[in-house]
Order: sequence, then structure tokens, then C-alpha cells
Amino acid sequence: MPSSSATRPFSTTSHVYPSHLPTLYKSGRMEKKFATATAAVVGIGYGMAKYKQYQEQQQYHNAAANEASRRHNEAMMNAYADRSSLAELEAAVEAYEKHRKS
Repeated sequence: MPSSSATRPFSTTSHVYPSHLPTLYKSGRMEKKFATATAAVVGIGYGMAKYKQYQEQQQYHNAAANEASRRHNEAMMNAYADRSSLAELEAAVEAYEKHRKS
């Protein structure tokens, strides 16, 4: 005859894990979503920072090229002068020939 302190029969529906594990499993899904969203935000931020840095470098290089071009044009204008005299005209032709050869 069974005693009053009989154990429960084993079945596959018995819970073999502690009761707090399902809560951790569910929160893990939330943490995965949070980690994915965080990684996406960090990645987008990094990409935007790199793009901004690239744009600044391009502006710097363009400004330097424009400055060099402006100086070159100014030097050519100074070399050609106003050509009001024969000496200035000869100097302008000489400067033009030097520029063509280089």
C-alpha cells in the first residue's frame, strides 16, 4: 500500500529546471534585440563619423588645390603684366615659353 509521503511519478511534463530560467530565457531575447540595436546604432555612428572625416579631408584638399591654382594664375598674370611696353611684352612671351616647356 502506498505511503502518505509518496513521490510524484516521473513524466515528461515535469519541470526539470528551476522556475527562474524561463524568465532569463525571455529576457535573453530582449537582450539580443537590445544588443543588435546597439550594434546597429554604433555602426551607423561610426560610418557617419568616417564619412564626415572623409568630407573634411576632401574640402581641405580642394581648398589647397584652389589656392595653388589661384597662386599660379596670379603669377602668370604678373608675368604677362599689362604689356604696355615692348620689354613687358617680351618678358610675357618668355614666361609663356618657360611655362609651355615645363
